[in-house]
Amino acid sequence: MLKILSISGGIALAIIAFASSPALAVQGAGSLDVAGANTTPTHFDIPIGVEITATICGVMTAEVGDPLPATITVWVKSTENGNTMLTANRVGLTDCYEFAYTAPEGSCNTTIVAYQSPGLNSNNDIADDGIVNGSGIAAAGLRFVDEFGDPIECAVPTTRRSWSAVKGLFQ
Repeated sequence: MLKILSISGGIALAIIAFASSPALAVQGAGSLDVAGANTTPTHFDIPIGVEITATICGVMTAEVGDPLPATITVWVKSTENGNTMLTANRVGLTDCYEFAYTAPEGSCNTTIVAYQSPGLNSNNDIADDGIVNGSGIAAAGLRFVDEFGDPIECAVPTTRRSWSAVKGLFQ
């Protein structure tokens, strides 16, 4: 279904909705952190096959229940590698939860880390500048790196097609 939201100067703003699989995600209050890892503004670098310990701090009772539970579910969401569901344990009486994750062999590109539900993404408040200061405006996740710390890109499959076959895709 295509829904036109507004038209201005001949440009239409539209949303395409797929009734069978909505892909909605919201930004959570919890900030992802992987202590000691190099970062981009949105991702923490992690090596393949090495267990890391990550935390999500700033989790709110409005998101997970009051009082804060002893454990929450965490999802490491990857287009290439599928989603991994983990359990995070509350750290003392804080609003932080800690979980362990090992990137499986063959992992590539990046992930988004969500908590409580697959649609509640952790934020990048710590990844963007190293401190909790409310600057996180994007989802946070993990970036897979090789033994040299270089990002591991996924191989892009290519299919050779004739020009007439390509034109046929758009007719």
